[in-house]
Order: sequence, then C-alpha cells, then structure tokens
Amino acid sequence: MNKGFHRFLLNDFECVCVSDGSLDYPLHNFFANVPLPEVEAALRHRKLPTDYITTPYTYLIVNTINHLVLVDMGAGNLGPRTGKLIENMKAGDINPSDIDTIIITHAHPDHIGGTLDETGKPNFPNAAYYISKTEWEIWFSEDARQKTKESHVAIARKNLEPIREQVNFIDRDMEIIPGISVYLAPGHTPGHLVVEFVSGDSCLYYSADTVLYPLHLEHPDWLPIYDIIPEQAATSKQAIFNKIAEQHAMVLGQHFPPFPSLGYIIKKGIGWQFQPIEIGG
Repeated sequence: MNKGFHRFLLNDFECVCVSDGSLDYPLHNFFANVPLPEVEAALRHRKLPTDYITTPYTYLIVNTINHLVLVDMGAGNLGPRTGKLIENMKAGDINPSDIDTIIITHAHPDHIGGTLDETGKPNFPNAAYYISKTEWEIWFSEDARQKTKESHVAIARKNLEPIREQVNFIDRDMEIIPGISVYLAPGHTPGHLVVEFVSGDSCLYYSADTVLYPLHLEHPDWLPIYDIIPEQAATSKQAIFNKIAEQHAMVLGQHFPPFPSLGYIIKKGIGWQFQPIEIGG
C-alpha cells in the first residue's frame, strides 16, 4: 500500500482511498461536553496521545466504468500537513481532469478546501457537482454566520461560488448515477449527506462527518463542537450507523484512523465499534 492511496474492489467498482494528509485537533474540539480526564483515560487505554487528536483526511474515488466519481475535495491549505489530495491522486495515476462526478457531503473547509487551485480555477474542471440544496443555501445565507465560524463561511463561499454553474442540487434521498445513492443525514451541518455505493452484493458507505472519530461511535453522547445542530446529528448517527451495522456493509469514515479509514461497524451497547480492515504491505 502506498501511504497516499489505497486501491480496492467493490465487486465491479474500482475504488481508491486517497489521503489529503492529517490534522491535529485539541481534545475539547472533539469532546466538548466531556470532562477531559475521562477523554484522556479513554485515549490512554487505546495507547493514543492524550493532549490532542490526530485524524487522517481520507477521500474516495470510485470508477464505475461509466463514471469516475470523487467524494469531497480535500482541505487545501487548511493545516500544515494537508493539501496532498491532487499529489496523491496523480501518484495513483488518476488525472483530476478525468473526474466527471463530485459529491460534496457538506461544505466544511476540510471537504471543499481543495476545490480550487492556487490561481482560483477549479481543480476538477470537467466534473458535475452534487450537493444538498439546503447545504448550499445555508452557506450563502446570513444565518450561516450565526451558526458557525466566520472563517468557515468565507471558505465555503470562496470555494463554492466558482463552481455554481456546474452544481446539481439534492433535496431528497436519491440515486444520482447507477449504483451510487445519497442520503440526507443532517446535523453536523444542515445539509450533510452520506453516500452509498452498491455493486452486485457489495455495499460501501462514505459516512463523511456523521461521526468524526471512532470514540464518538463508542460514546454516542460525546459531542464535538463542529455539529451545528446536535439533536439532528444524534438522530442521523443512529439511523446511519445502525443501518451500516445491520447490513454488514463496509464504511469509510473520513476522519477514522488509520488510513485508509476503511472498516466495518459492530453494534455494541448503546453505540458501535469501528473495526478497521487489515492492510498488508
């Protein structure tokens, strides 16, 4: 496995997990309503650092034969170790100009920060983009500034406006191309989407930020500061991860360590457990 990309098959679909890098987060940002000693104990039990959370930034490319699909577009220059998506795509022999379909799960900086190149032109010039209508509208509304950080609003508008003419809006659960469906999973943001890929009897979910980190699966009441509508996020979390567990489907959790962020979900008590796949080499 190249550390920047990982290929696998989903029946007839050729899939590639691509890394955009990683970022360190203060514990409070991921566990805002939990006493820090409790979080530190949980991390220590897993032999993880106790002063920050490191998450991979993992994105998905799927070749359905008829379409080359990318889910989310990376973080751009959000952090000192991000902005590697295009580089790692090319290392995996994937030309950004060949991407014809992009699904934007939501418009937080680490999902749309890589939309444009350094000159302000789209990195994926030949793609049709799909995003929730609610998601698009909220980031261009004055209400956005009251719900989230001003910097997030600015990044969303800067990156979304240049692709406006190529955008298709989603307002319900639907199949957008054969074998690829999107589901409304609001809460993390008002128009947050989850993507399902089905080929034959194989199924993969890209859960985006329905849950940010495996500890949020095991402790569903531990909340990050980034969920804009926490009560909706809780409902979406239950619906999506119960479904994935019941179907024994594969999941890509965009921030789930280790890269390539792939695994399975096991129902456990009031929550779930992430079981990463084993990657050789």
